[in-house]
Amino acid sequence: MTNKWLIFTLFLAVMLFDGIIFPAFFGLREGFLTIIFLVAILLFCEINTQGLIFGVILSGLAEFYWGLRLGVLILPFLVSVGVLFLLNLFFNIRNKIFMIFSGLVLFIVFWETSVLISRII
Repeated sequence: MTNKWLIFTLFLAVMLFDGIIFPAFFGLREGFLTIIFLVAILLFCEINTQGLIFGVILSGLAEFYWGLRLGVLILPFLVSVGVLFLLNLFFNIRNKIFMIFSGLVLFIVFWETSVLISRII
């Protein structure tokens, strides 16, 4: 239970840094660090119903914070979970090399799906 609270607290800190501090000082686009954090949660947590619901809640919270339409981050998160599930069927993701490869694949899938959904919605 404390692990979920720690992840939630870190997520709020990441959103604070990503929304206010990093765009002001470094010129990074808002949302970049949050997407990386969501992908990291996917890689390091187990793929189960509780983790899926927790990720959807965090994605929905990020949508609400940035004023995005419903589904702009939730649907890419669900697509990324599906891709991770398929990658987990064929590869041992707990291996460090495959974890890095899977992280890059998930980031690209998440990013491109969110761009596609934001154009559709």
